[in-house]
Amino acid sequence: MDPNYLRNIRVLVVEDDEDDWLLTKKIFSRIPDSPYIVDWSKTYDDALERIGRNEYDVYLIDYRLGENTGTDILEQVHPERFRQPFILMTGVSDSDLEWRSLRLAAADYLVKGSFDATLLSRTIMYALQRKHMEQQRIDQLVELNRAKEDFISIASHQLRTPATGVKQYLGMVVEGFVGKVPDAQLGLLKQAYQSNERQLRIISDLLKVAQVDSGKMRLHTSVVDIDKLLREVIDEQKSTVEERMQKIHFKRRDSDHPTLSFDRDAIRMVLENIIDNASKYSPEGSEIQISITSDVDTISIDVTDQGVGINEVDLPRLFEKFVRFDNPLSTKVGGSGLGLYWAKRIVDLHGGRIDYRPNEPSGSCFSVVLPKRLPEKSELIYTTNGEE
Repeated sequence: MDPNYLRNIRVLVVEDDEDDWLLTKKIFSRIPDSPYIVDWSKTYDDALERIGRNEYDVYLIDYRLGENTGTDILEQVHPERFRQPFILMTGVSDSDLEWRSLRLAAADYLVKGSFDATLLSRTIMYALQRKHMEQQRIDQLVELNRAKEDFISIASHQLRTPATGVKQYLGMVVEGFVGKVPDAQLGLLKQAYQSNERQLRIISDLLKVAQVDSGKMRLHTSVVDIDKLLREVIDEQKSTVEERMQKIHFKRRDSDHPTLSFDRDAIRMVLENIIDNASKYSPEGSEIQISITSDVDTISIDVTDQGVGINEVDLPRLFEKFVRFDNPLSTKVGGSGLGLYWAKRIVDLHGGRIDYRPNEPSGSCFSVVLPKRLPEKSELIYTTNGEE
């Protein structure tokens, strides 16, 4: 902790009773070589305003504040989000109130009339030190996460270049550009080509996740016909679906032909991922239903399959990074466990959401819900860290 910080500790005492404020101020005055600069806020609303300005190092809050309470302030401001500690004061000892204040992230709890200058100063110093150590841990975790994302991004870029070269050379050999290949060797080369394709998809997933996690994802919005975009995605995946002897049925549930403003390439990749998952995790001969519905504010693209579905116990981790669930097709399908995580992040950036519900008697239904109007900051171009 900065020594200068310890010499000029700005304390805001939130107290609606002037006599109690004067008593608290007197206790502060008895602290030898006091490092505290103490101010008074006598109303709930004034306290919230001052806390919002972030001008103090410690907040000492009385429980009784007219029609409100000190715990109302804690619930309103969420002390866990602040670098500064919040200490609650009350006129009587109350274990239930003490535990409640600690659950609301108060740094400590003082009973009026039971603390002197020494205890008050020690309580504040300990609270500041705990907050300082807590912030150090947070900063270390943030730095560690940033280093991890940088490593993934750099490693993925370095892997992509040689893997792309391998794909090109294998493709040339398979297509016969360097002479006829015996059938026995051709089969092995095609398997190598497919393995290389899977490797490139995983690298691409890693790059996309590193980009969105680092706050460098830029959304380039344009007016898009969602109906036309969906048909393009379906046509692109048609051959793969037919190889699995599956069928895709696309229908609209309303008559309007909506156009939306969003990042066409990003949302296209989201839809590709959802539809591809519906096919990969469904048995041969099954059907996939795709539909579009809309209301006043949103449009929903629903993708329903007859596949293995998702167990209820796995739902809380559905959109987590690197998560893959065990099911009858998981070993055969493979994957990085990043697709749904990335898709949700992209839809979140558009102000939308991805919903899941089971399809009876078996299968899944994923709904990509997008607003008809983007959040104000995202109507042209913006980045995930708020930089224009």
